[in-house]
Amino acid sequence: MKTLIINLIVCFLFSFNALSQNLIETKVENWEYGSAKIGVLDFISGSVQEFGGIDNNGNLTIELQPNFLQKMKAQMEKEQEKSPEGWQASLKNVSGTFSCLSGGLSYNNGETNLSSLPKQLVVFKGEKEILGLLMPASKKAIADYFFTYGEENSGTGKYLEWTYLNEPATVKGTCINTTFTQAQNESFKASENYSLELKKGWNLIEYHITEVFEDSSGKIYPKTTEIQRIENTPSEINWYFSSEK
Repeated sequence: MKTLIINLIVCFLFSFNALSQNLIETKVENWEYGSAKIGVLDFISGSVQEFGGIDNNGNLTIELQPNFLQKMKAQMEKEQEKSPEGWQASLKNVSGTFSCLSGGLSYNNGETNLSSLPKQLVVFKGEKEILGLLMPASKKAIADYFFTYGEENSGTGKYLEWTYLNEPATVKGTCINTTFTQAQNESFKASENYSLELKKGWNLIEYHITEVFEDSSGKIYPKTTEIQRIENTPSEINWYFSSEK
């Protein structure tokens, strides 16, 4: 698996309102795939929705559209027509997205609808030629952990997510769950500490892994994660690309 580092140059996230056009702009160093699109793949229908792109020189742009939730709803309704019989698409809400099986979380306006840019964006050419995945994180180990669905070791550090709400909402509390490791009969308590004050429109959410757990085989997992909304992209964030080739 080939991984490139994408350095974040500037991110215009200082005011989110219905009239502004917000952009994430980055420079992809040593980019060798020519012009490409950035978006998300719908695994039910096989279609791809575009959010931005990378040009031949490695300049990357992602648009944070002010009517993002409405567009995602329209796309969902369109995809519903192609979906298997009995499958029903629906918008996500706050309490369902930031949920906890063991309890411990409290919500204000938990039924508020939201839609997010995926933590791992798809980079593709044409209609469905997938080049790889793209993710903002402070360390390569964190990106690789998610690129491999937890097969690689994690590390301490941060990763980001952009989420759009149609109304303000809050998520508070600590979610503690038992996580079983790859080692036999071994587990640990993993916690997610939420202090989310979400506003209407776009929100930049920071996930900060502050503590990890190493099992008896040497595998490293996130143990404690602090989750909050932030105003600006942290300076230590890079964008990591994982090639399918």
